[in-house]
Amino acid sequence: MKRRLLLFVLAWLCLGSVWARAEQTAPRDVWPQATSAIDNGDVDSATRKANELTDLGKSYGIKNFPLYAESAASLASQAMKRGNRPAADWGNKIADQLDGNDPAVAFTKADAATEQKNWAKAIPAAVGGFANIVKKYRARLLSRSDMAIVIIAAIALTAIIFAIALFVRYGRAMAHDFRETLSGWTRGGAVTVLAFALLFLPLFVWLGPMWLLFYWFVIFFGYAGGVERALIIVLALVIAAAPIFLDLNAHWIAGVDGPIVLSAIAGQEQSYYPEALHRLEDVVKIVPNNATLHLLMGNLLLQEGNDQQAASHYNQSVQILDSAGAHVNIGNLYFLDNNWGAAINEYQRAEQLDPHLAIAFYNHSIVSGETYKFDEQAQRLDQAKKIDRNSIERIMSNPPPQKIVMYRPPISDAWDVSSGIAKSGAARALFGNYSSFDPILSARNPITLGGALAAVFAPLIFLKRRRHGFAGSCIKCGRTFCPRCKSGRESSTYCTQCIHIYLKRDGVSVATKRTKLEEVGQHQSGMLRRNRMIATILPGSAQLLEGRTLIGALGLFIFFFAVCLALLVGRLAPVLAPGELAKMIVRVLAILLAVVTWLVMTVPVYRRRAAL
Repeated sequence: MKRRLLLFVLAWLCLGSVWARAEQTAPRDVWPQATSAIDNGDVDSATRKANELTDLGKSYGIKNFPLYAESAASLASQAMKRGNRPAADWGNKIADQLDGNDPAVAFTKADAATEQKNWAKAIPAAVGGFANIVKKYRARLLSRSDMAIVIIAAIALTAIIFAIALFVRYGRAMAHDFRETLSGWTRGGAVTVLAFALLFLPLFVWLGPMWLLFYWFVIFFGYAGGVERALIIVLALVIAAAPIFLDLNAHWIAGVDGPIVLSAIAGQEQSYYPEALHRLEDVVKIVPNNATLHLLMGNLLLQEGNDQQAASHYNQSVQILDSAGAHVNIGNLYFLDNNWGAAINEYQRAEQLDPHLAIAFYNHSIVSGETYKFDEQAQRLDQAKKIDRNSIERIMSNPPPQKIVMYRPPISDAWDVSSGIAKSGAARALFGNYSSFDPILSARNPITLGGALAAVFAPLIFLKRRRHGFAGSCIKCGRTFCPRCKSGRESSTYCTQCIHIYLKRDGVSVATKRTKLEEVGQHQSGMLRRNRMIATILPGSAQLLEGRTLIGALGLFIFFFAVCLALLVGRLAPVLAPGELAKMIVRVLAILLAVVTWLVMTVPVYRRRAAL
């Protein structure tokens, strides 16, 4: 009788943890109780419920509650406005407890401190929010995507100004060559008119301004210097790739909030998103035969404390695709139920399916230790370290409360599944399941076509025309000339008159010399006024006109980047900034960058004097 009683007690103790886990409530049921208590002014009860939520999360493998942390931070901000200091202190404390690395929490605190004129607290909180952006996958991806849009806009504007600078520098020489070519076909004033029209040919055939930019890249390539030619090719290719990258960027922005990717993020960051489970359930109902979806469903159900349904989805995943990850998680459920033999069988199956899955060997070592098989434990642990030493040592330095490690599908796999479902159109009616990316389809646009053609035809036309030579312009008076106008044995940078005046210094009449010097003075002073005027508006553009291509292009890009960032800060970068202080910091820094760029690039232009 005593022996039976002892066996009953031991069985009860073994299954006690399982029954206790099954009786635990879901995290979504605890947080409303905490907020209700704080609304009623019961700080102690609210604190107990918040602590219960974090303890519950630890037992379910949850480290962060980002949505609840943002809720607590917003509650603290509203309480501070009402003068309810205890509730505000509670909200700030609980927000850090639930997710201290959420950038939205830091930005909300910074905005609340700004309203209190507490700048000593507001500025560090905002800076901490920017630092936290890189710690969260969604915030990092959206910030990177928004910043890419700003950079592409700055590059496009720089390319436009560069094309205009090419037109200003080489337009007269190109028109001269057009006139020489057309003179064999027609006579009179029509030659000049047609030559001018050919400089703007895409507009006359209704192709649009972007095609004019590519056209100028092609026709001015032969007249440009080596650095300008390289920049023409680079800008043409970058602009050609811009629509494709923007399409991919839009896919990232739209897809990161989809239920599949959101579920994978919840697993990788061990974060709790209350809406993720219901949204993924809707997808699984429409697409029931995907093994990764069932794995994600099982992981989300574990976060809710629903082990039975999680096991059901893991088994469905195995039936669809016999994967190592599913067997690891099934073995983990057996481990939590103290069913050591079944857990070992599942881990061994996972090791057979994927010998490079380190957590399978690590979990096997844990269960071997529980069964006092210490030699096998050491062997499995060594194997796990051989596969991925850094990850295993990181786990051992901070082991999870459940001892074992769950398999969480990589976010990249979630992107692949989400894109595949979107392309098939199976779940497109559900929010977040319509985003997909096809590079071939994205490349079918006129800008990509025009940029690619410009990068190809610019050097080809240059090589074909190089035998006949290109027209040039005098660096003193600006007159254009071509190989037909003067001998190729003379200087290629001066016209015939300037050669006699400045180089040969031979017998030129005083009247002719005076007239020529006045022409040179007017040309040089006109160029100087033009450069100063355009540099006042667009720093770096004067350097482009002077032939200092790299410095000018870099200055223009930095200026346009700062201006675009200042204008778009509330709409694009930085993302996830609910308060105004973070936006103001970025806007002020962008304006300062634009002002510094203007001073560095424009002030030297004002100091230059005309060279006669």
